[in-house]
Amino acid sequence: MRRIVPKREAEWREAEDGFPRSVQLMIEPGTTGAEHLAMGTEEVGPGSQIPVHVHPEAEEILFVYQGSGRARVGAAEVEVGPETAIFIPPGTPHGFVNHTHEPARLTWTFSPPGEQEKFRASGVWKPRTRE
Repeated sequence: MRRIVPKREAEWREAEDGFPRSVQLMIEPGTTGAEHLAMGTEEVGPGSQIPVHVHPEAEEILFVYQGSGRARVGAAEVEVGPETAIFIPPGTPHGFVNHTHEPARLTWTFSPPGEQEKFRASGVWKPRTRE
C-alpha cells in the first residue's frame, strides 16, 4: 500500500453536470489502506459550484487553500477564502459557490471513508486525462 500520493499520480475525475469542477482521489482504503478517512482535492471553476448535497453517514471537512467563494452548511451561508476550514456533520446539506473569476481549490476529507466512491459511481464524474 502507498503512503505518499503525489497529486499528479492521483485518480482524476471531471464533473459533467454543467458545473465545471474536477476532483483528485488521493487517500482512500484501496490505495493507501486508510481505514477511517478518505481525502482528496477539488477545483471549482470560476462561476461554478459544488451543488448542495448531503452525506448521510459521513463527516466532511473542506479546506479552502486557494481562491474564495460562498460556503453553505445547513442554513448558514458564509464567504470563505484561503486557509479556511469548514466542518460538515453527517446529514447536513452543504455546497460551495465560486462567484469569482479565479478557480477555487479545496481539499475534502470524509470520515468514515466511502463517500468518495460516489465520484466513480454517480455517472456525473468521468475519468480525466492528466494534463
